[in-house]
Amino acid sequence: MGKVQQNKLVKRQALLDAAYELFLENGLAKTSISEIASKANVAKGTFYLYFSDKDALLRALLGRISYHILENACTAAEALGPIPFADKILAVADHVIEYLRKETLVLRLIQHNLDWPSVGGLENGGEPMALIRRIVEFSRGCPEVAEKSPQEIYRRTAALVSMCVSMCYSCIIEERPDTIDNMKPVLYDIIRHSL
Repeated sequence: MGKVQQNKLVKRQALLDAAYELFLENGLAKTSISEIASKANVAKGTFYLYFSDKDALLRALLGRISYHILENACTAAEALGPIPFADKILAVADHVIEYLRKETLVLRLIQHNLDWPSVGGLENGGEPMALIRRIVEFSRGCPEVAEKSPQEIYRRTAALVSMCVSMCYSCIIEERPDTIDNMKPVLYDIIRHSL
């Protein structure tokens, strides 16, 4: 990679890092593009070389946050060794829930949604992103999903973990319909029965 490309990556990363800090500190609505650019030590015009607006930056940031959360959850599930598919999905869900319980500012930022990588790479026969491949591979050895396609494994995982994230937001931030501790057994029962 050339020096120009490397400088572009550094500036983009600085904008994402600055936005992350400011969004967690002040909230999305109370953070301006000028503040993000200033904290990143770039000119406001430079912001627009990388992002069309604050929403585009937020989407990129949510992708980065989500990838980090899911990657760590996969690592935790893989560390459990050979266990049934349902237990692997529960381990991923539990890791995500416990992370969001501790990181309520991050939960406020992502709200009800993780930004899942597109399944398009799998459907189009292209090379799937590393995280998709990892989710599929750590599940592939489970007899319950041996006949399922990689797309189906990924879709099921995404649907079930997304349901848990949405419930985290409702229970932890909105404090309804109940506490996350009381809802976890319900969520886990739904996950087991849906597999």
